[in-house]
Amino acid sequence: MPRFRFALLTVVVTFTVLLAAPLECQSNPGEEAWVLLEKAKALSADRENPDLGEALRLLRKAIAGQQAFFPEAEIAIAEIYFQEGALELARAQLERVLLPENRSLLRVREDGYAALYRLAQIAEIQERYTDMQKVLEQILQDHDAYAKPAAQRFRSAFLAAYLGRGLDQALRLYRLEQAGFTLEAQAKLGWFTYRTGRYEPASIQHSLFALDIMVTEAVQEIRQAFPAYEFKTLDGFLLVAQQEANVREYLTASGFFRVAFYLADATFAAGHPARAAEIWKVLADGRWDPDLAGPYAALAGRQLRAPRVEPYINPSTRELEYPTD
Repeated sequence: MPRFRFALLTVVVTFTVLLAAPLECQSNPGEEAWVLLEKAKALSADRENPDLGEALRLLRKAIAGQQAFFPEAEIAIAEIYFQEGALELARAQLERVLLPENRSLLRVREDGYAALYRLAQIAEIQERYTDMQKVLEQILQDHDAYAKPAAQRFRSAFLAAYLGRGLDQALRLYRLEQAGFTLEAQAKLGWFTYRTGRYEPASIQHSLFALDIMVTEAVQEIRQAFPAYEFKTLDGFLLVAQQEANVREYLTASGFFRVAFYLADATFAAGHPARAAEIWKVLADGRWDPDLAGPYAALAGRQLRAPRVEPYINPSTRELEYPTD
């Protein structure tokens, strides 16, 4: 029999077998598991009528059909536990996912950071503030500014530029690329170290880095409309940024004014009042969009009139919040 006729016969026989097979046998178990995961996430994300029980059932079915660990489904289960207030179950689930051998199986790197941020939030709710800080610091270790051997020199030079020559000059000289995943950790650690009485370079540095990350991201977006744009001064940057709707929304959602305010406060507490006043003056300017500035324009004006160090936090049973008065 000619070779091409043998090949054709093989195709016909294979097609006949597939037609005769039950439909469920034709599906790829791996693909089916991802479909179940997405269905479960949609059910749990429904704000009006969430069906967490059915979502949990689908997730367990997805996991049962996998031969290997399925970290995305395990994270989704942790989210359901968190929504239900079962914090210990959520915590144990996330800690399991974040074991190196399991985290390495995640298809999307950012999912690992989302799990770490949720773990930090659980620690905060449970008043395990040292654990919260350790988890947030773990996120930072994945960025070159902390992980590489020369990172300490970079951080010291950045801080020295800020304290010695001012925020505008520091933000012109230094850019933290590919660091968006650390933004929330930097902002939280900067505020937390300051409000727990650690008036040291670390509290300044965290807030400084958070601000730089936001400026870096915003400048890249501004250049989509104005290719020749260069950051020169903080107030000049804000004037441009608030005119671009997507940039303004990003800075508002990221808490730009809050971070800048606490950078100034930490700088004042560490013994650099002139540097702090430079930032407060920009924030207190009356030209800013109210949604972007929030309460921090008024707070900055108050600091200019009568600067003070905010009182030490006495952690309570609630989550720590940024005070606004």
